[in-house]
Amino acid sequence: MLVIKWKTYKRKRVTKIAAFVLLIVCLLIGVSSSLNIYLNVQNYESIAVKSYMKSNTLSNELRNAANKLDHVLRVYKSEKYIRDGKTVKYIDIEDSWQLTNLYNNYLAEKGYEDNSESEERFWYEKAKEIEDIKESIQKTDLSNYQNIIGELNNPDGLIYYATDGYYECTNTGNEDRNYYFIRNAYVLVDGKGVKLEPDNGYSNYFASLIETYESIEGGRDNIVIYAALTDEGLALRVDKWLSDRNILIKNTWIILLCLLTAAACLIYLLAETGKFAGDEEVHMCGFDRISPDISLAAAAGVASAVYSQFYSILNIRYTNESLMRLAILASTVAAASVFMVLILSVTRHIKNGTVIKKSLLYMLLTRAAKIARKIAASGPLMFRSLAATTFLIAASVYSAGNPVLITVLLLAAGIVVYKKVRTFQIIQEGLQTAKQGNYDFKINIEGSGEFKHLSDDINTITSGLNIAVQNEVKSERLKTELITNVSHDIKTPLTSIISYVDLLKREGLLSPNAPKYLDVLDRKSSRLKTLTEDLFEAAKATSGSIEVHFAKVNVNALISQILGELDEKINESGLIFKVTSSRDRIYAKADGRLLSRVMENLLSNIFKYALKDSRVYIDISETEKKVFVCFKNVSAFELNIPADELLLRFKRGDESRSSEGSGLGLAIAKSLMEIQNGILDISVDGDLFKAEVRLEKYQHE
Repeated sequence: MLVIKWKTYKRKRVTKIAAFVLLIVCLLIGVSSSLNIYLNVQNYESIAVKSYMKSNTLSNELRNAANKLDHVLRVYKSEKYIRDGKTVKYIDIEDSWQLTNLYNNYLAEKGYEDNSESEERFWYEKAKEIEDIKESIQKTDLSNYQNIIGELNNPDGLIYYATDGYYECTNTGNEDRNYYFIRNAYVLVDGKGVKLEPDNGYSNYFASLIETYESIEGGRDNIVIYAALTDEGLALRVDKWLSDRNILIKNTWIILLCLLTAAACLIYLLAETGKFAGDEEVHMCGFDRISPDISLAAAAGVASAVYSQFYSILNIRYTNESLMRLAILASTVAAASVFMVLILSVTRHIKNGTVIKKSLLYMLLTRAAKIARKIAASGPLMFRSLAATTFLIAASVYSAGNPVLITVLLLAAGIVVYKKVRTFQIIQEGLQTAKQGNYDFKINIEGSGEFKHLSDDINTITSGLNIAVQNEVKSERLKTELITNVSHDIKTPLTSIISYVDLLKREGLLSPNAPKYLDVLDRKSSRLKTLTEDLFEAAKATSGSIEVHFAKVNVNALISQILGELDEKINESGLIFKVTSSRDRIYAKADGRLLSRVMENLLSNIFKYALKDSRVYIDISETEKKVFVCFKNVSAFELNIPADELLLRFKRGDESRSSEGSGLGLAIAKSLMEIQNGILDISVDGDLFKAEVRLEKYQHE
């Protein structure tokens, strides 16, 4: 059950966001625990050694104390010894880098050789500078001495006594060996040897201390060093040891748990990024428009910035520890979030196989190679000719003494020249063919270069001429048909009028046939009047002289109103109208009066040419920016005319022109749509006639 649920939810966006947040939270907790260890723990050995008395730390503290006391006795003796200037009294040039530099500069300045005489002059002539250096060294020695004594006395609890037989260094004033020996932790260095309790770990005495003990053994030295921890000092260190151990164990477990959780979240995110539920395709996001190599570089930059600025942020603890914690945690969130976003983007590119193709380096190299090929293939002919000539001359000079190379060079040059001349002849022949009026002929040249581009340009020109000729022929045909259709449609009612007027003249108005003749005259004159009005309206619509008033038009209501007005005609026609709409109210930006005329013309066209007792479909729909009204009906006549020609003036669906239509309805509707920034599109599929009106959607301000 859990497996099924996991398969359902593992690719959901909310699961990925939760994993991302959990990863960042785990990193925050881990970093916070690491800071707790860094700021509060001194004895890292305590995590492995439970008892302080068994630790290397205790033994090393005693060893270090012995080393420091030995160093004080050998170098500094005492504070009074330093202040009296005895540490620098017998100093030599080689004992101080400052004196060495001063002496070398002196030799260079005077041009002296390095010998005893030069040294004597140096000590005499540079006495003031030498005294300044000695004073500086004395201050440094005093500072070092005080630092060592401070380290011995902090933390509290270490008691010591050291002497070389003349000078003493002690914080107890007690020289009794047994006073230190009775302690639980001590180090004793005297003529009896070196005794350390407890003696844990490896010895790390200074080499000088080892030499000191060898001198004691040999009877050449009277140095004695006693150091021990008082019971209070030892208890203080044990408490700190146990506290450090508790902090280390607790926070180490937290860090391990956070690392495991973060690793699981990371593996999950890397595996599922770019994938959605029920779809194995890798989906890229808007951030992935950044090139993967730039993302990698940015991720490396984030890591580098964290590394370079870490200690700077850490040093804030000397000013304010809480501020330092806040700065590190905030930096962790920002750096980890940016790093993960960049790495996940690169991962999606890897999964999608675009990590190389979408990289900036690849695109730059590809573009450079493309430009280079283009320049090489289609650079200026003069430059390429000069380059080829220069190369030919240079190659000829180079191979002047080698007949074989000259022969090969001449053959290669001859082949290249022959190919170019032959290509030029093919282009000339193609031009001659086009000149004779055969615009369908194409010049076929392989490869690339100027001649290839020239042939392609000529082919484009001939294709354009061919299309222009075909359009001109079609235009002439349509003009002829227009004149023929206009003549036919005007001549037919006019002929009837003339004939029946002649009959009335001969038979008189009192003739029994007079009413019938008058009825025909009325119908034919009305037909001629309608034809004239339609032609006039078509001319106005085409010229764009009709004034347009854009408004918010309810298309659903407009269709319903027009169908209501034509209800009687619908019943007479036997047509069944089916109206569907994607919404109850769809609004378009149009002129209501002109749009109504477009709809009426389309419906009038349907009444005239639709198959009796068939269905007529009207579909109203919308998109974000457009409104569509689609009329579909089955034609009563066989439609063998291209759809675009039906929009021409005086063009009818019945070639016999026996129906009532004038052939102007669709042409007028098309022009009216154009002046409303709309489109009327006609399509024919067998006997199915489809007219689609496209309008701009009304946008609320």
